Amino acid sequence: MFKKTSMIRLTASTILSLILLTICILGSIKAFTYFFNYTSSIVETDALREKNPNITEISIEVTDTTTVKELADMLYEKQFISNALVFRMESKLSKLDHQLKPGKYSISSNMSSSQILKLITSDMTDIEETIKFTIPEGFTIVQIADKLESLQIVTKEEFFDAVKNREYNYPFLKNIPTDTKYPLEGYLFPDTYIIRKGATPEEIIIKMLNRFEEVISQYTNYVNTSSYNLNEILTIAAIVEQEAKLSEERPVIAGVIYNRLNADMRLQMCSTIQYVLEKRKAALSYSDLEISSPYNTYRNDGLPIGPICAPGEDSIRAALMPDTHDYFFFVVKNEQEGSHSFSATAAEHERNKSRYLQTIDKNFYE
Repeated sequence: MFKKTSMIRLTASTILSLILLTICILGSIKAFTYFFNYTSSIVETDALREKNPNITEISIEVTDTTTVKELADMLYEKQFISNALVFRMESKLSKLDHQLKPGKYSISSNMSSSQILKLITSDMTDIEETIKFTIPEGFTIVQIADKLESLQIVTKEEFFDAVKNREYNYPFLKNIPTDTKYPLEGYLFPDTYIIRKGATPEEIIIKMLNRFEEVISQYTNYVNTSSYNLNEILTIAAIVEQEAKLSEERPVIAGVIYNRLNADMRLQMCSTIQYVLEKRKAALSYSDLEISSPYNTYRNDGLPIGPICAPGEDSIRAALMPDTHDYFFFVVKNEQEGSHSFSATAAEHERNKSRYLQTIDKNFYE
């Protein structure tokens, strides 16, 4: 009898153990499935956010009392990270949760959590953690890309991809024609920048667009009262940037451009031809002037389709506040100093061309 009872108990115990084991296995599978789907959803959301062509940007300030939890909650609320808890765990595992550096930071929506953590825990005053570069006034998108690649910041291909295939959420970019050579030409403000090492092309572009926004905001009243939209004003400013070397001549040359536009005269600016060419020339040929392009101001009436370079503030100001005069022509007077001689009539212009040995690679071929 005792033996039989023991067998029953053993059998019941075995069955119970199997049941409990089955429950544990099923629970583990369910928990694993839930955790896998949960983490997969986060990874997928992050991947979609980082690849989203419509890039937005926020500015955050880190103080001595700011915590990772506060940052995580704020970034999650603004949809710049996919999960606040994962962000905090990543900061802890990376031993960065107590390494926040006080300061103001620009965060773009395509940055990963790791990139955000790296940015807000790097000392931006430490030369080993940053790169400083200068984009001169009058640089084109191509020249900017070349400069960044030469400094080993990003490759040209990465920069061109960020320029062409990403969308940046700024009101002043809304009126750019779709068939411009580069959609951000003229809007990447020429200046000196400090960026973190490992910065993405998008971060660099956002920094330059922010600087442009800062500069152009000083001239809001002039832009709003102009008969030209911002893209057209920048186009004029870019031509001024390429045609003028002396600061005092920029408003004069801007005045020539407006005079010719108002008189329905073609602008005939050699700088617009140079922009179309794959490589700039020391002297333009007659065939160059006949190139079919929306930027060719020798063949087309009015302004080119968009800016031909990144104008500096002096040229932007000249485009918004041109000198009032009756000049329609100008020729290079002194190539070494870059000064020009201006004239009101075609006859006077012809005399100046002869006097200063003007050729068709300069301005206003008639």
